[in-house]
Amino acid sequence: MAEEASVSSNVCKFIKRSRKTQSSRKRHASDDENQSSEDETTVVKKEKRAVKANPMVQKTNTSKNSSIVESGGVSSEEDEVTVTYKSKRNSNREGPSDMGATAILEIETEVDKDAQAIFENALKINKELKGKEDDKVYRGLNNYTQYYEKRDTAQGNASSGMVRKGPIRAPANLRATVRWDYQPDICKDFKETGFCGFGDSCKFLHDRSDYKFGWQLEREMQEGTYGETDNDPHQYEVDSDNDDLPFKCFICRNSFKDPIVTKCKHYFCEKCALSHYKKSARCYICNQQTHGVFNPAKELIARIKGDDTNAVTVEHNDDSDSD
Repeated sequence: MAEEASVSSNVCKFIKRSRKTQSSRKRHASDDENQSSEDETTVVKKEKRAVKANPMVQKTNTSKNSSIVESGGVSSEEDEVTVTYKSKRNSNREGPSDMGATAILEIETEVDKDAQAIFENALKINKELKGKEDDKVYRGLNNYTQYYEKRDTAQGNASSGMVRKGPIRAPANLRATVRWDYQPDICKDFKETGFCGFGDSCKFLHDRSDYKFGWQLEREMQEGTYGETDNDPHQYEVDSDNDDLPFKCFICRNSFKDPIVTKCKHYFCEKCALSHYKKSARCYICNQQTHGVFNPAKELIARIKGDDTNAVTVEHNDDSDSD
């Protein structure tokens, strides 16, 4: 018995202490909670910090819908507006299956109410009543008895716009647009040189007249010189014999000096033609082979001399009038 008592006194006992979780901490005791025991612990959740918006990071919006702030206060989550869409469970796209390729124009009168439909209805009624006695029934202004029956021709059927008289049904597959353009698109080559390589097929206006800007007209009004040239009797005279002759070189865009003409009937200054011939033997305008043949433009030289003579005569008359 003594030996058992000595063995029991030498036995070690291990006691395991309970460790508290690291995520929990004690709440500081307030004045109102002095009576609470120290052993009571509470779990405090960490609040998420507001993430600042970074413009360099792009992602989908995963945040919840913000609550609607009303005048009486902040609304609860039950007052949030949510929208749901019900699927049709169909893989076909919305709209017409051909993506509008066969769409018709719907801005005109309805097909069942236009002039052609009225005429077709009148033909049908007259065909039904043909050879029958008049039943004294009024069927409208367009359905009177027609004694001359229109028939189908090579141009089209009787009710088409090519045979009958009246408005023609507009085509349903065409969309016509009208654009009024009042901009004076004048051919620059013809205005500066008197020649255009496109000829009559040029889409710009071949006009040599000068147009004044608004500020020029206002300046003339202020100076009192507006309309002084309107009384000139020779202002709008045009010599029809010299319409085909240009008045400036197409290369240098200046008045002719020793003009020459090529085999393709194009006029240049002698100096300009020779300088271009060093680069290419072809015509500057039409790109035809010239073989270096440049003839003096006699008609153009005569016109230039005539213009100079007229200018000298006009100056002499002005000097005599002033004396």
